[in-house]
Amino acid sequence: MKYFRVPIIETLRKSPFEALNDHVEIVRKSATLLKDEIDAYINGDFEKFESIRKEIDELELKADYIKSNIRNHLPKDVKLVVDRGVFLSLLGEVDKVEDLIQDIGEWISMREKPIPESLKSEFKELFNKALESVEVCEKAINQLNVVIEASFAENERKKTKEVIQELHRVEHESDIIERKLTRKIFGMENEISPVAIFHLTKLVFLLGDIANHAENAGDRIRALLAK
Repeated sequence: MKYFRVPIIETLRKSPFEALNDHVEIVRKSATLLKDEIDAYINGDFEKFESIRKEIDELELKADYIKSNIRNHLPKDVKLVVDRGVFLSLLGEVDKVEDLIQDIGEWISMREKPIPESLKSEFKELFNKALESVEVCEKAINQLNVVIEASFAENERKKTKEVIQELHRVEHESDIIERKLTRKIFGMENEISPVAIFHLTKLVFLLGDIANHAENAGDRIRALLAK
């Protein structure tokens, strides 16, 4: 547990918004590692895949500690500059992204079989959108801090709303790729087993859901701006 002691103490000394920044930074690091994990899976390098999965598990634990400490130490008797419930909902949506990243590794590990060659490019494309959504989500949360520090100045609120619009665009593009890839997988029923179809379509759903929760986080940020 010594690995987490210093970061958690530092988290408690920070404002909830700064701690949220720390949390989303870990989520983005996990998403970046997931890129290497997915690449290892696509290339059939399951030894490397397992090694990266353990790194992600460690980051997930660290993110969970920060999340719990934000929730447990968020003052109940002190008025925040934003709605407490919406802030906690934002934290929850970001944490769901971290959980999904971990779930993806666990799901892949249940059936360590290579992805068919004809699906590799689409899976990479879908993952790239998932990663982009996490990066834009982090950008939006960082911008939220700027808004608060600027006492909700209108020009900073406008910049934040533009980032949120970017999140909506990325999620929409992810949905298009997700539907296209799912149809393609089901169209391979004569080439791959029903188990493979189930495993791959569930993987598509999990990858696509990253962008969904990143978009949800953006919606919570938009609600926080309407103070």
